[in-house]
Amino acid sequence: MSLRAPNFASPVVLLVLLLSQGPAFDAAHAVNHTVLVGPGNTFTPSSLTITVGDSVTWTNQGGLHNVRATSGANFRCANGCDGQGGNGSVSTNAWSFTLTFDAPANIDYECEAHAAFGMVGSLTVEGGQVEPGTLRLAQSSYTVGEAGGAANITVQRTGGVDGAVSVAYATSNGSASAGSDYTAASGTLTWADGDGATKSFQVPILDDGEDEPNETVNLTLSSPSGGATLGTSSATLTINDNDDPPADDPGTLGFAQTTIEVGEDAGEATVTVARTSGTDGAISVGYSTADGSATAGSDYAATSGVLEWPDGDGSARTFAVTVFDDGETEPDETVNLMLADVTGGASLGASTATLTVVDDDQPPPPPCEADETTLCLGEGGRFRVEVGWRDFEGNEGDAMTQTLAAEDSGLFYFFAEDNIEMLVKVLDACGLAGVETYWVLFAAATNVEFTVVVTDTLSGEEQEYTNPLGTLASAVIDVAAFDTCP
Repeated sequence: MSLRAPNFASPVVLLVLLLSQGPAFDAAHAVNHTVLVGPGNTFTPSSLTITVGDSVTWTNQGGLHNVRATSGANFRCANGCDGQGGNGSVSTNAWSFTLTFDAPANIDYECEAHAAFGMVGSLTVEGGQVEPGTLRLAQSSYTVGEAGGAANITVQRTGGVDGAVSVAYATSNGSASAGSDYTAASGTLTWADGDGATKSFQVPILDDGEDEPNETVNLTLSSPSGGATLGTSSATLTINDNDDPPADDPGTLGFAQTTIEVGEDAGEATVTVARTSGTDGAISVGYSTADGSATAGSDYAATSGVLEWPDGDGSARTFAVTVFDDGETEPDETVNLMLADVTGGASLGASTATLTVVDDDQPPPPPCEADETTLCLGEGGRFRVEVGWRDFEGNEGDAMTQTLAAEDSGLFYFFAEDNIEMLVKVLDACGLAGVETYWVLFAAATNVEFTVVVTDTLSGEEQEYTNPLGTLASAVIDVAAFDTCP
């Protein structure tokens, strides 16, 4: 548990309680709740249920009171909070403070002076972000020999294991025909809450005794449940024919796929070479890589070698191409794959293919562009500052800007150009020994609700500051706002 230090320049104190190690929450949908302290020996409401990410403001309505957690949390507050520069002792001042809860909890609290008279309250914090994950076929292509009996198709759950999920699977004809080349399969795969194991289903293969080209079956995933999303939802199962071709036909060697994709962060791509139309005799073929738009040594590791088949072997062979995650934002890049030097009388089919290395690096955030509602502060206008407001009648809008000569400072007004409500500064303290941060400071002469959002456009990091409706705004001095110094 951590508590952000308050600013004591104002009698109204804003505190944020972070209950650490909880799940992530959506700050854009957070709600502020109010508990009135007094008059008399009551909290109103005395029992409150909120959602992770919400905040609660306790305000003294009159009397000698404070708020102290007795279970589920550790805080004691009135004119600020103990241990954070404030004073949590009972007080008759018109104090007010706000706590934000980012983890589930059951909290009991009391007024120390009047707990014996029933002045107690409770707070239940529910919810948190759920990550049911993504369901995907483990491969985009599968192969099985016609005499293999059945193909085992694997399905993965990635990116989360929250809750029970399921996905439907089904087969359909490609060039193979259900009933003569394979048995149609369909059903549902299920995962329990917390289960991240790989699941599988089988496609029965029928050996029809006919000499024919390799044939394909379409594999499809659909109808995910439990909040899961679909990743790779379709793949191709190739049935390698095992029937004898005409005498003395060593077959044809070629790439099983002429276009292959691999993520830059996958580590390696698996390339499949198929032997079709014959299995007579021992044969071999050489393979190699060459630069397309990708560069060997920085984007991938050049590789070469020989694949071999004994007499009668019609199964596929594979080789791996190692890919490097270079951390640079760039277009997808290509590697040329080549087969050559066939032996044993075999012929070449698809002798070239293209491996596309899909970039996984995110582009830098866009630069700040100043306009009538946006200030660009700091050196080179690095920090984007925007303010939104809401008044007592429910009207809301974006604050309008006025620039100043100093590049680190600017003004905002809510209602009229000649009525400036706010001064904002973003100061470079990177050169201060022991500090080395960018500071955010602002002061506002208003009691309407407003939200200040400051974004470092170089790092993408963001800080948000909020003033509740009806509260005279306190000055903010955040000396640890951005730890993004060069």
